[in-house]
Amino acid sequence: MRSLGTCLFNLFLKRRVNMERDLETIEDLGEFEFIRSISQGCIHGPEGILQGIGDDCAVIGPFGDKVLLVTTDLLVENVHFILDRTPARHLGEKAVAVNLSDIAAMGGVPRHLFVSLAIPHSFPLRILNALYEGMKELCRAYGVNLLGGDTSASLAGLFINVAVIGEAMTDQVLYRKGASPGDSIYVTGPLGEAAAGLKILKGQIEAGLADWPSLIKALTRPRPQVEEGRIIAKSGLASAMIDLSDGLVADLGHICEASDSGAEILEECLPLSNTLISFAKKYNQDPIGLCLWGGEDYQLLITVPAANGPAFERMFKEKGCGPVYKIGKITEGRRIRCVRPDGTERVLHGVGFDHFKEAGQ
Repeated sequence: MRSLGTCLFNLFLKRRVNMERDLETIEDLGEFEFIRSISQGCIHGPEGILQGIGDDCAVIGPFGDKVLLVTTDLLVENVHFILDRTPARHLGEKAVAVNLSDIAAMGGVPRHLFVSLAIPHSFPLRILNALYEGMKELCRAYGVNLLGGDTSASLAGLFINVAVIGEAMTDQVLYRKGASPGDSIYVTGPLGEAAAGLKILKGQIEAGLADWPSLIKALTRPRPQVEEGRIIAKSGLASAMIDLSDGLVADLGHICEASDSGAEILEECLPLSNTLISFAKKYNQDPIGLCLWGGEDYQLLITVPAANGPAFERMFKEKGCGPVYKIGKITEGRRIRCVRPDGTERVLHGVGFDHFKEAGQ
């Protein structure tokens, strides 16, 4: 007769085989699990690699007292943008901005940029020219050199891939992995506006584009917070940082995973703009849900040791960086909890924006 241990082991193997058989497509696995699955065995010459897969940028060096920061992002027509509802100039700006935001999240300065496009054969030149004007305009604003790239024909819409090289002081780089229990959690601006803008742009809400200009702008023309990132990194007051591209829950989850910690968010402290609240009331939307899971805010999320909190808030005010919002704290364990104004709690599930899964709430 087989032992209980043998039976349990066989049951485990059967479930493991069934699980692997069920995961036949990337939709089954999801974007973030796919990234984890390919992250092993990627480094074959580790000298000089300070950070590979798993943060906003790869970090290479040091070279003297500095390191190189390298990041890349892909924008795909009808996935990231709707071409006939987004001015091409604004699209060019956004393609650059989302990459500069990654550099900002590490506390760096962007220096050089490369653009690769896959273009349908009959694509209008006027749109391409406007696209590049938007890219060049944002590059000028941040002192970034556009040094080249590649072009290809596309059989399925416009593809835009941007890669940026930046630099930072070696001892000032902020990673995702530095947070500790007790650290305060801050964000640099309102959340959820871009998600509301996306609902309008996709026609999920019966509202004109001109009715909610600030929500559309939040989605199509995000501002990379490079100066704020540099000030935060230079201060030495923060322990970790990330930009909010996938949504508050997902990106805070990246911090928690890298730092082996959890988090507590205070719902009443979430920064919601008056415009978002008005939009939510008019169209029966959940502003807290948009804030937690919406994505594409491109604010910075920073963790700060509690003892540094007053100095951090004072520094932001003195440097004229605008408001900074304390929304919670890092905790023990691996759960992210949200505390409602009445004191009740809920565990936050879902991964925010995942290209291959629907966001869960």
